[in-house]
Amino acid sequence: MKKLKSSIQESRNWSTVLKMVLIGVLLLVFLIPLQMIRALVEERNMTRLEAEGEIIGMWGGEQIIAGPMLVVPYLKRVKLEDGKLEEYVEQAYFLPDTVGISGSVDTDKRNRGIYEVTVYTADLQVTGIFSQPDLGEWRIAEEDVFWQDAALIVELPDMRGLQERVTLWWDSRDIPFSAGQGEVGLYSGEIRAPLDWESVQQSSGSGAFGDEVSETPGIYGFSFNLHLQGGRSLSFMPLGEETRVRLTSPWSSPSFNGAFLPSERSLGDEGFEADWYVLSLNRGYGQQWLRGEVETDALLDSVFGVELMIPVDTYLKSLRSVKYGILFVLLPFLIFFLFEVASGRRVHPFQYLLAGLAVCLFYLLLVSVSEHLSFDWTYLLASLATIALITFYSSAVLAAWRRAWAMALVLAASYLFLYVALKSEDFALLIGSLGLFVILTGVMVLTRRIDWYSVGPRRNGASKVNGDPSIAGEKPSP
Repeated sequence: MKKLKSSIQESRNWSTVLKMVLIGVLLLVFLIPLQMIRALVEERNMTRLEAEGEIIGMWGGEQIIAGPMLVVPYLKRVKLEDGKLEEYVEQAYFLPDTVGISGSVDTDKRNRGIYEVTVYTADLQVTGIFSQPDLGEWRIAEEDVFWQDAALIVELPDMRGLQERVTLWWDSRDIPFSAGQGEVGLYSGEIRAPLDWESVQQSSGSGAFGDEVSETPGIYGFSFNLHLQGGRSLSFMPLGEETRVRLTSPWSSPSFNGAFLPSERSLGDEGFEADWYVLSLNRGYGQQWLRGEVETDALLDSVFGVELMIPVDTYLKSLRSVKYGILFVLLPFLIFFLFEVASGRRVHPFQYLLAGLAVCLFYLLLVSVSEHLSFDWTYLLASLATIALITFYSSAVLAAWRRAWAMALVLAASYLFLYVALKSEDFALLIGSLGLFVILTGVMVLTRRIDWYSVGPRRNGASKVNGDPSIAGEKPSP
């Protein structure tokens, strides 16, 4: 009889071990549908990005203001090997002493199908001072300089972003900008204001740009306004000896990027204000150069600005939620198994499988419905539907509504934990780690009295392990 009982107990132990192995295999199997859902989320996100790129491209693109720069053509002479002299026109570039850019960035929404994209309209005022250009550093003769063809240029990545005519105010004169090909080679397009430097020199000092400027020979003040459309980001090049930029916007989630961060900034629900101050000493190029002496990469490396970042969007939240998917599949499996061990009621692997599929459908609902409703409402509806379905099914599997309500309580707490983690951008990792610790603690507390060798609850606070009662805290009988 003792051998028979021992054999039955050993059979139960092996049955429990096999069930645990089977649950582990099922968890590995569910990695496949979870990975498929993750691929679906990434695919839908790529479709959104393509739609966003098309809208932003037609609206004006990511704008970078590369300017102003003063371009002065000159005659270059090169002596060839055969002794002949070759002459051609080259360009010299001069940067302003000071540049000040201030303005506002207003945002708007555009839609393509089910996708919504944020674009902006920037009203900017650009002011500054130029000094008299000097080509003597390169030993270029005065008669070889084409002062009458000098021009002020501003290069832009996408000229379609300009919504109004641009007029240069230069030392008491109004000069309209015209379109041109990118002179420096940063971008394909530019706006150009021609300056007849001889007439500029004759009229110097007659402007009203400022007392200090108007009374100083060889110092020229300028200003112009830009009404610019774009999307995603607005950036600048620090081309002045001193460059100051001040932006205000109602956008509440900016991301400051590039080579320089704001020296001062203010963020709030009403928007942001940011100020940049950059010296020429902070860059990797000087205030003047000849064509070919400065690489375009050096200029682009100094770009700074602001990105109108969309805080954790729907697809990113869905993708982050799928990363917790295997944990949410594990929870109903674990509850089924614990009730199975405690009550002796057997749960078929197919029933485990259906519960896991219900959890996977939660993520599919989250992705599909959130494309039409807000993420918060979608999350609430999908989680309630999943909890209700698993609870209803558990009442039959576990043969008691009391046990089904325990399942519902655990799932509700888990989905609430996931929602808090998804809503938090800065503390998601901390919240996730604490949540996993709480779950593990709960499992350890609930299973602390289970004797896994006899697969049943402890009695009288002790259990036998491998036939040795001393391991359970009892003293062996003499």
